Amino acid sequence: MKSVADSTTHTIHVMSGRSFALTFNANPTTGYQWLLSNPLDSRYLSLVSNEFFPPPSPSRVGQSGHQVLTFHSLRQGMTSIAMKYCRPWDEGDCATFSFTIVQIT
Repeated sequence: MKSVADSTTHTIHVMSGRSFALTFNANPTTGYQWLLSNPLDSRYLSLVSNEFFPPPSPSRVGQSGHQVLTFHSLRQGMTSIAMKYCRPWDEGDCATFSFTIVQIT
């Protein structure tokens, strides 16, 4: 029996034409990584980068770091970013979900 996954919802406000980042705790040694649950609405957002930053030295084996996804806002309006923390080969077993409402002014 699978346990219920954790989920969070946030609302952020950004200015049109600006970039912003979402930062998530992540540990790629487990095979899990943050992935988009749904495609972005390309009228409002584009994904600029998706990077993992390990913990500062000295780090311990298996210690988590941060996955940072940078987006660029394209026009005024409202959209969302749906993320899931899954193993790419087994997206049916996701540990955490994150939903971000983006208000672009």
